[in-house]
Amino acid sequence: MTVTPRVVALASIALTLAVVYGLWYAFSVVLVALLNEFGWSRSTLAGAFSVFMLMHGGLSPVVGALCARARPSRVMAAGGVALSIALLGVSLVAQPWQLYLSFGVVTAAAVASCGWVPSLVHVQRSFPDRLGLAMGIASAGVGVGIFVVVPAFQALIDAFGWRAAFRAFALICLLWIVPSSLLLLREPARGAATRARDTT
Repeated sequence: MTVTPRVVALASIALTLAVVYGLWYAFSVVLVALLNEFGWSRSTLAGAFSVFMLMHGGLSPVVGALCARARPSRVMAAGGVALSIALLGVSLVAQPWQLYLSFGVVTAAAVASCGWVPSLVHVQRSFPDRLGLAMGIASAGVGVGIFVVVPAFQALIDAFGWRAAFRAFALICLLWIVPSSLLLLREPARGAATRARDTT
């Protein structure tokens, strides 16, 4: 695959998915930190993650509908801003209901907005000729995120505490997801005629 603007865009999407879904799986280490600080029950903390999963799944069709009306990169940029704000909110948690709201609801909505669905739509529109390969590269970002982000989050917790870890990743989301998504807007939209021409 020759390095072209759309290949660079694909790499940026993979990195965005690495950050977003790395944060998703980092909840496993956050759970331990919250247990140690607040002494909440595991069922309370697991409940927050369950709400997150339900919200993420329930909002995915809504995000898909938004991507049908607007460029998916615009949806991802808005999701990046929302995710940054949501993570800052999580860093201020002191009560279980605050965790349910900031992580279970707001973070889930933000992840859905800058995660798999808009990424999938963008890849389908940009790589109709090599869709399978492009999808494989993009989805590899999720695995990279689990491999890199989760231990990085744990290292930040060990060094500075879980609140600082959330604030650090809020900044990362703002500095990476938003600019990289806006960069995708520079890639011209590929209509049906373009896709048909690419496959011939």
